[in-house]
Amino acid sequence: MAQFQLDKNPFYLQYKNYCEEYKSFYHYHQGIELLIVHRGRGHAVLNQKMYTLEAGSILCLQPFQLHRVHFEVSKDSPYERSLLKFEPTALVAYIKMFPAVNRFFEHLWKGTLTNQVITTNESDDAFILQILSHFFDKHLSQSDTEYYEAASLMTIQILDRIRRLWHETALTENAPIRSERHSEKIMQWIEMNYTAPFVLEILANELHLSKHHVSHLFSSETGSSITDYIMSRRIRQACWLLNTETTPIEQVGVSVGIPNFSYFCRLFKKITGFSPLQYRSQSFMQK
Repeated sequence: MAQFQLDKNPFYLQYKNYCEEYKSFYHYHQGIELLIVHRGRGHAVLNQKMYTLEAGSILCLQPFQLHRVHFEVSKDSPYERSLLKFEPTALVAYIKMFPAVNRFFEHLWKGTLTNQVITTNESDDAFILQILSHFFDKHLSQSDTEYYEAASLMTIQILDRIRRLWHETALTENAPIRSERHSEKIMQWIEMNYTAPFVLEILANELHLSKHHVSHLFSSETGSSITDYIMSRRIRQACWLLNTETTPIEQVGVSVGIPNFSYFCRLFKKITGFSPLQYRSQSFMQK
């Protein structure tokens, strides 16, 4: 979650976490996150796109990138994943000795990503699991210095394997384009209109659908309501403004479509884990 403090422990690993119950919500993380899916089928919503997630998928998330991961889980259809979160600045001293991986790391950290999910084959999946398992089993008995060194080496190895898969994915990007989902059309409309008061009827008319059908389609495809998505998009823009501009915090809420200041502050903290002031202070400290 956003509240996990990578400044206190720059590497965080959940290995083969098994879920029979799973609740998702829009949120972000301080560092880079690699979500590795071992079992289950679901999707991720970020940057006006929906990505299918299934066994063998790796979702790569940039720092402070709002997203929502949704899985329908049960005893018969569990969700199993590994999560690796890390503060990118903690890796710089180690990874600069590996130029090719370093270039990919910088792109993953700061670049514009056109695709954020890659698919492993059986060999890649086994390799990544072996690296994660070895670190997970051994690091508890190590000192801080040994732990950070081992965590850095583990992360570099995984990034190198992802880099190779990323390159292979790029070579097939000219494959036939899939049909656009209704939810993605809705997200594109929201992208153009999220700062204005939301009127469902206007959106429904744009798509030539009934209000009920629009809401149902979005909920069934993404697992969340249109209102939740709009609020997350507004907060994402607020994060950008707080990070890049000196606009008064009260005005930030107004500019993203949330004029009620107390409600803006409550919503911001619910989604990000920080108050707007805490977020701005932390952002400027990291520059």
